[in-house]
Amino acid sequence: MSEPVTTVGGQTGEPARSEADNNRGGQTRILHLSDVHYGRPHVAAHVAAAERFAADGAFDAIVISGDVSQRARRREFEQAAKLLGRLRKIAPVLVVPGNHDSAWWFAPVGLGVPSLIHAGYRKWIDKNLEPTLNVPGATIVGLNSSPGIRLHTLTRRPRDLSVKGALTDAQLADAWKRFAAAPAGDLRVLVVHHNVVPGELSQRWGLTRHEHMLDAIAATGAEVVLSGHDHQETVVHVQREGGSFIASTAGTLSNRSRGARASSLATVTADATSVEVTPHMYDATDGVFRAVQGVTVARGRPRTA
Repeated sequence: MSEPVTTVGGQTGEPARSEADNNRGGQTRILHLSDVHYGRPHVAAHVAAAERFAADGAFDAIVISGDVSQRARRREFEQAAKLLGRLRKIAPVLVVPGNHDSAWWFAPVGLGVPSLIHAGYRKWIDKNLEPTLNVPGATIVGLNSSPGIRLHTLTRRPRDLSVKGALTDAQLADAWKRFAAAPAGDLRVLVVHHNVVPGELSQRWGLTRHEHMLDAIAATGAEVVLSGHDHQETVVHVQREGGSFIASTAGTLSNRSRGARASSLATVTADATSVEVTPHMYDATDGVFRAVQGVTVARGRPRTA
């Protein structure tokens, strides 16, 4: 008898796993990758090391927070699709688009054919730009912060064109609804491409309306927010009046790390009482990712309507 399959963001073919398999010892483990950048910046050795890390880590889910491509080209998406296929043999995968995956030039500020902005991504990566992944112990919600150049992504800085991301209040309200439907006790993980806190080196926020975004994200009930974009690893505990969450920015697996830093990925480990997010830095001497200082916080704050 064939195993049942799960549907993840419009993609099928992943064997459903038992709670014993996925929730080992009461823990839920998530691997967070970002900014693979197939194309000229791609570094095969970094990706191969990340795949080995994934295979050895007993993860319940794998998250990729955007920029699987460099120029939203067919060959780049095809290569990324092969990577996703290999990762899905290890664990269920959730992926969201990044600004490099968005062909904004087809409809700047909505003028043109907006459906073409993510046509390549939808064809080769995922039909769903805002998927939800449920695994035992966690509900993972993806939002698209890379709509292209739209009025709500514009700032006064020309260099932000096509780079700055944005989320609408409607998107965050939808995330709240999806988290509200999660099983009691699930770790609530929000995934967006753009960094929700500024990078240490860049000092740049990834999203417009960044202070409002912190409050709005906290209000969704998210306990962990996984992002990329800044190309430097960051893990901080964000505390707002309406709630708190761990914000984790994974570094890139490409050759575009900020400040010539090593590539990085991150892991999330949670049980009923705490959640820990730990960056892992690539060591070129032996081709492995090694843990550095992370952040651990207590769980259990109640949701409010």
